[in-house]
Amino acid sequence: MNASMIIWVLISTSFIAYFIVSMVYKKLGIQNLQSALLVNNGLRLLNLKHGLGIILFGIVFYTILPELRGLIIRIEIPRLHILLMFFLTLLLSAYLSKSAIKKQLLNDEYVSGYNLSNAWVYFTIRFIFLLCYEFFFRGVLLFQFLEYVSLFSAILFSTILYVLIHIFDSRKEILGAIPFGMVLCFFAFYTNSIWYVFFIHIALSAIYEISMFYYSTLKNKTLS
Repeated sequence: MNASMIIWVLISTSFIAYFIVSMVYKKLGIQNLQSALLVNNGLRLLNLKHGLGIILFGIVFYTILPELRGLIIRIEIPRLHILLMFFLTLLLSAYLSKSAIKKQLLNDEYVSGYNLSNAWVYFTIRFIFLLCYEFFFRGVLLFQFLEYVSLFSAILFSTILYVLIHIFDSRKEILGAIPFGMVLCFFAFYTNSIWYVFFIHIALSAIYEISMFYYSTLKNKTLS
C-alpha cells in the first residue's frame, strides 16, 4: 500500500469515525450547544466530541502531512480583491449569525444551570476544534483532491463531504453548509491558509453560540 493510499484510508477512517459519533450524539439529543445546555452533562459530552474531532481532524493530519502544516503555520496577506472579499464575507457571516440568534431568542426561552467556568472550557475547546475542522475540510481534503482533479471538482467533493457531516443537523444548517462550504474552499485555495476561513467560521459560530450561552445561563443568573 503506497503513501497516498494510506493517507486516503486515514481520511476515510477519521471522517467515518466522526460521522458515527455525530449519529450517536443525534440519538442522545446533543447535536449542538443549544441542546447540550438543556441536558445533564450535555456540555461535558459536547466537549468530549469536540476533543475527539481535534484528534481526528487536526492532530492526526498535522502529524502525518507536514507539507500541509504551512496552512496553519503561515498566514500571508492575499491580493487586494481577495482581501476585500474576505472582509465582506466576514461581516456578512457576523450579520447572519447575529440575525439568527435574535430570531432564536425571540422564539424560545432557555434556562440552564451552567456558569462562566463552563463557558471558558467549552469555547476554548470549541475554537480549537473549529481550527482543526477547517484544517481537515478546507486543508487536507481540498488539497488532497487537488492532486487528482480540477479546482472546481476539488471544491465540489470537499463540499459534499462537508454537507454530509452536517446531515444530523437541521435542514437549514444542511442547506446553508452548501454555499458556506464552497466559499470557504475558495478562500483556503486563494489565500493558501486556514486562518482566513477559520476567522469566517468563528464570525458565524462565535456570535451565535456566545449569545446563546449568555442568555441561557449568565443572564438568567444575573436576573435571578
